[in-house]
Amino acid sequence: MTLTATQIQITPTKAPLGAVVTGIDASVAAQPEAILQLKQAWRDYHVLIFKNQQLTDDQLLAFANYFGDILQQPAYIRKRETEPYLPPLVLTLANAAAEESSVNLAPNYRELLPHIDHDWLPAPSSGSFLYGVELPENGPDTYWVNLIQAYEELDDATKEQIAGLQVRHFSSFSKLYKDEYSGPIYAAGRPAEPGERLATHPLVRTHPDTGKKVLFLNAAGEVDIVDYDPVEGAKLIERLREHIKQPHYVYQHDWSKGDLLYWDNQATAHYRPEFDANATRILKRVSIRGSRPF
Repeated sequence: MTLTATQIQITPTKAPLGAVVTGIDASVAAQPEAILQLKQAWRDYHVLIFKNQQLTDDQLLAFANYFGDILQQPAYIRKRETEPYLPPLVLTLANAAAEESSVNLAPNYRELLPHIDHDWLPAPSSGSFLYGVELPENGPDTYWVNLIQAYEELDDATKEQIAGLQVRHFSSFSKLYKDEYSGPIYAAGRPAEPGERLATHPLVRTHPDTGKKVLFLNAAGEVDIVDYDPVEGAKLIERLREHIKQPHYVYQHDWSKGDLLYWDNQATAHYRPEFDANATRILKRVSIRGSRPF
């Protein structure tokens, strides 16, 4: 059995991004025309939603590999450990209710602010897959922000002000959670700390597939603008962060078991609200290698 293009139906959501893809079983091989159709839909809508999937880790990895090389996250030293840890290609994201030995990333239950995965790498991921294995009945939903639309709706003066600016992104993961984020976090030229990673990217990047301009910025996390007045830079970053939080840029996804989402990290940020600390929430993530932003 193989997946053909004639089986696929793509239905845009009513939000400013996102499309539901039906007629697809991601566990089987796909014909070239089907993959090309999905790649074009991903460029057009930035988030693809595949419902009712049943996938092993190997099947998830094989499907993701149609869309590019798999990102190997760099080794790092985990809390309370001394040896470097190299994450697997398929990451298990789970909270306290899951077996600790099966968890590669353990995001907490607190509100996670809008962020771009792997923005602290010289070549951030181009996209990510997230597969729902076990979800709480009462959420949380996940929200994706259209950063192309966010750039396009800036006033001309702001577009001129930010043209050509370079921003340093630090791998300060904990500061993406609202309870650990205390307002404008601005690095003001500080060097990276031991074990911390940082990368410098254009504040306005060009999407490598469509040529559209993207406001490439988290709503939290630690950043600074290269060769820019620190006080004015902090004000500018905070103003832009408030801009991308506006709800009319957002697609809201209500998770069900078996949902598989594939989103464009080059054009979106994503976030979720706080949820019950005792809830069981298990997802699998695979990310696709990207290129240096320009």
